[in-house]
Amino acid sequence: MQARTCEVKDNMPEEQINVGIIGYGYAGRIIHAQLIELVPRLKLYAVASRDEQRRLQAKNDYGVITYESYEDLLRDENVDLVVIATPHNTHAELAIKAMEAGKHCVVDKPMCISTAEADAMLMTRDKTGVLLSVFHNRRWDCDFLTLHNVINSGLLGEPFLIESRVTRYGKPASAWRCERECMGSILHDWGVHLIDQALQLTGKMPLSVSCKTNFLIWNMSVESYARVEMEFDSLTYTVEVSYISHVPRPRWYVLGDKGGFIKFGLDPQEVALQRRDIKSAFEPPENKARIFTTMNGNRVEMTVDSVPGRWVAFYENIAAALLDKEELSVKPEQSRQVIRLIELALQSAKQGTPIKVS
Repeated sequence: MQARTCEVKDNMPEEQINVGIIGYGYAGRIIHAQLIELVPRLKLYAVASRDEQRRLQAKNDYGVITYESYEDLLRDENVDLVVIATPHNTHAELAIKAMEAGKHCVVDKPMCISTAEADAMLMTRDKTGVLLSVFHNRRWDCDFLTLHNVINSGLLGEPFLIESRVTRYGKPASAWRCERECMGSILHDWGVHLIDQALQLTGKMPLSVSCKTNFLIWNMSVESYARVEMEFDSLTYTVEVSYISHVPRPRWYVLGDKGGFIKFGLDPQEVALQRRDIKSAFEPPENKARIFTTMNGNRVEMTVDSVPGRWVAFYENIAAALLDKEELSVKPEQSRQVIRLIELALQSAKQGTPIKVS
């Protein structure tokens, strides 16, 4: 890619990548636009939305060029990188069209709905030679980074049980998230993040997957609850997502042969972005992780400070990959593995039996 050059002012870099966002709903407006603005070598240049009010808001927020159709944005030769921030079932089609137009592409999670779509996206990436990545920002959550450090420290020994969950009580706020055609499944939302984290922690695919789901309370085609169990050699890794949890459960519950780890609460960056000030992200003290282990023959309980989360690292890597040929942090092949496991989990739920992962 031939990067844009600009006059250097106020520490502005000489090279910048012009970014166009397709979709200016919650994800495009609250998450992607703000993170892009924090990366000096990325320039938020354009937004495409069918909604006139959202186009006006984007122009007022950032002074960007706006387009009513994504086709017009893709025809703009000044756009280098396209971010897809639209409902899940549109990701593959829009990403393929963006890449065929010669644009580098970031897709909000999930990568797509099916592995067939993922394969088509990878084939287009290979054919066009552009960059393709998926916004797995939860790799930079404070809770995930903290657990990763604790496991590497050896305080837990060898983990044999990891339970990862995000649960709440309440129907999805967006209407399209209640429709299977648009959403995919409950696992295509938070489940994508939790399964991606599982693969990052273990470094490999599981041997088998089993899943149970239900459709309770609300009349919608998307599940209200899903529990996935992934079996590794000596580890059971459970992922649980729910819209019908009346009582809180820990975000993480981990047991090893030398100790245990428990942590409540979500990473605070999203709440800070809702205030339009990610630097104000603050974790309540009661959400700090607790470790139970043995030291010098004595049972010990300790509280550990969280490793600060840093979602902007995703977009810093995108800029570095394009301008400096740095290795891509989130490779689309990894995202395809997540979609494959979701397919197997849903197959297991339908059949009522575990599925071997080939």
